[in-house]
Order: sequence, then structure tokens, then C-alpha cells
Amino acid sequence: MTIAGVILAALAFLSLLLSGPGTRWGWWDFKIGLALFAVAFLAGALALLVSGFAWWRTRPNPVAAIAAIAGAVIVLLPLTQIAGARGKPRIHDISTDLADPPRFSAVLPLRANANPAPDRIDDKTAAQQRAGYPDLVTVDVPLNSDAAFAKVLQAAKTMEWEIVSARPAEGILEATARTAWFGFRDDIVVRVRGAGQQSRVDVRSTSRVGRGDAGKNADRIRKFLTLLR
Repeated sequence: MTIAGVILAALAFLSLLLSGPGTRWGWWDFKIGLALFAVAFLAGALALLVSGFAWWRTRPNPVAAIAAIAGAVIVLLPLTQIAGARGKPRIHDISTDLADPPRFSAVLPLRANANPAPDRIDDKTAAQQRAGYPDLVTVDVPLNSDAAFAKVLQAAKTMEWEIVSARPAEGILEATARTAWFGFRDDIVVRVRGAGQQSRVDVRSTSRVGRGDAGKNADRIRKFLTLLR
């Protein structure tokens, strides 16, 4: 039973290790990466149970104890992701302006076979966003459009986004960001509209794949607006 626990812990560790980097480096489709993530969770849970039982029956048994601890740690990592996504709306296109969202153009060629990025966000998605993220609204900054755009560009660089297009004359910045573990690519467009010595800034962040985003796009917009303020 101790050997079975060690094998399960090793399988869980390997599945977890490959799930993210393998997807990020393009070894396989993101669905395989998510499947490996699920395998890591299940194998880790079994390793915890089997090794824990083996340790209880044969204690002291340091090998079984280590395998049980490894299983617990591996289970905890996916659980934190699941807990973070709990209660978040299953949407992947987030904008501070739902009536007139900033529009993508320069990144569109990069989104071949990806989720659509329509000019208008549908009413159902908009309602889910308002309920889930009521704090995400247009931000007014006490700067003219040129100064506001410079701040936008600085904040985007601080966020380590890959700048695809920066068009100060249009007040438009388009960029791409990647999630930490799987390396999923999300696209962002920031729009600056001047009104004298004031400017209105809107941000839109959209996932290329997946139905829901576990709140990642909303979190990204919040961090960006915090930097901008």
C-alpha cells in the first residue's frame, strides 16, 4: 500500500508539473492541460488517502508520510484555483463600458480560431458582469488625453503586457497578457477619451479560449485601474 501511495503521489506531481508548462509551451491543446490538472487533483487525493492509511497502519512509516504530505499539497493547489473561481460569473469578456465597449482591431489577426470579440457585448453577458463585478466602471482621470494615454502606457508596461498597438492619436492601446500557470493568452484594449483637462478611461479584457475565466479578466482590469489611479 505504501508503494501504491508513492506511485499515486508521483503521478499527481508529474501531471501537475506538465499541465501548465506543457500548455504554455504549446506541447498540447489547453483542454489536455486542464485534463492533466484534473488528473493531478484526483491522483493527489488518492495518494493522500492511500498513503495516509498506510502510515496509520504501519507507523512510523516516513515514506508513506512523505507521500501523504505530497498528495495533500498537490490537492491544495487545484483547490485554491477552484475556490478562487467559486461564485464568479461564467463569462470571459469584461469591459468597464458595457454599452459602448472599446473595440479590438490590431489584435484581431492574433485571435484566429479564438473566442469572438464582438463590437457589442450581449445583454446576458452584461447583466452577469454587472451582478458579479459592479465595481468595474469607466474611470475619470484629471489629465488631458495625452497625459492620460502616457499613464495608460506606463501602467500597461508595469503590468508586463505585450503591447500590440499603441495609437495615442486615437487614444487606443491594445495588448496581450498571459495567465501565470497555463499561459492562456488574454487580449486587452484600453480607450482614452479626452474632455478638456479631463479624460475617461475604459478597459476591456477578453480571453481567447474557455467559456469562463475564473475572474482573471476582472482582476486584471482592477489591477490596471489601481495603477492608473
